[in-house]
Amino acid sequence: MTTTLGELLDTLTDAAHDATRSATDAPVRADAGCALGHLGRALTQLHRDGVSPLHRGQREQRVTALAAACTELAARAPATEARLTRLAASAADTLAVLHEHTTLAERWASAVAVADTVTALSAVLTQGTGAVPAADWLSDVQRQAVLVQLSAATQPPTRTAATILDRPVAATLTSRHSDADLVRTATAVLVAATSKPSQRRSLAEVLAYTLAAETLASAAEALRHAGTEATPAQATAADGWRAVRAALRPFNDGSRHRHDVAPPAVDAARRLQAALRHAGSRPSTWSTPLRVAVAAASQHLPTLATQLHRTACSWADTGALFAYARDLPFRPQRVAEHLAGYRPGGLIRADTADLRPALNALGHVHLLSVALASAAVETSPHPGRAFPRRTWAANRALVDRPESAAALAAATHNTYLHLQATNAAPPRPRPSR
Repeated sequence: MTTTLGELLDTLTDAAHDATRSATDAPVRADAGCALGHLGRALTQLHRDGVSPLHRGQREQRVTALAAACTELAARAPATEARLTRLAASAADTLAVLHEHTTLAERWASAVAVADTVTALSAVLTQGTGAVPAADWLSDVQRQAVLVQLSAATQPPTRTAATILDRPVAATLTSRHSDADLVRTATAVLVAATSKPSQRRSLAEVLAYTLAAETLASAAEALRHAGTEATPAQATAADGWRAVRAALRPFNDGSRHRHDVAPPAVDAARRLQAALRHAGSRPSTWSTPLRVAVAAASQHLPTLATQLHRTACSWADTGALFAYARDLPFRPQRVAEHLAGYRPGGLIRADTADLRPALNALGHVHLLSVALASAAVETSPHPGRAFPRRTWAANRALVDRPESAAALAAATHNTYLHLQATNAAPPRPRPSR
């Protein structure tokens, strides 16, 4: 099963509220104290990675002070490993996994969420702390948590930054996954696989990701129009992902061949596509968990588009792709390569100008995916945890911007034109000696 930082912190907060009813029990207080130690570890990680644009700025100092106070209080609590401690440890470990993929704004949003959870845990200790030294440390924890929350009130995290709380942490795919669990887990694997800027991704891998994204977008579109006879009269997000593959068709990097062993992320893409195709195109036949999983997974399609756009930019910067000049728009500086046709002399290294159609297609599909994700409706019988509501809010806020309507209309129109031009193009002759 996949999890998110926000889900763990929300569950921990609820568990802390429930624990206040039995806070006079020493084991419960010890559990809360040890949990604060793990949250202190999480805050230390955030401080180390950076939460403020200024060196030793107010946000940095307050997060550091709260981390130290939590650590010192936990050192005075009896060692235990009950539910609160396990949840807090999982949250801290999740932050450690995400730290390579977070921005400064996202780390600040995470620190604010952790501080809110610290307040809930400290309430468990408030009722039963008798020793003066422990009471002093508890007061310090509560004071430092309030200071972080005051900083958050004056410099609130943006909706976009808060989406890190909904970023799924990939789990291992197994044959025992239900279709709903597979959709969630495979989407988490794809988001994680494309999130590291320094990791090189082959063209074959990216094409597999776009195919899975197209299938997921088609499923989300079907879920959006479930129960109606409406059919999209214009280009959809699924069309946008298909346009990305069409724009990448002329290029190669040596990876476009049959592979005996697929990388884990490619295997996840294949299994995601297979699960959604097996479910059928009629959401009325889907189980409730599958409908919830599709709506939730669609929220991460814009993130996938953004990360693949970064990958395409790295291809342009490093010249990782090559193509025949004849398959690309004519450029005066490539007359000889163009005339060479499909012979070795006709091969060129693709630069930014060559990859511009693919970059534009990824920009368009990002907007189309945002529109699709913002239209999703949570259908879970137990709303809240199963749906990435923070990411949905960020997608919705982006769609509601005054300039977004024109940008979305342009993306829809350009995607339609690109697909029409691709369908009308004659088949490319096979390279020959």
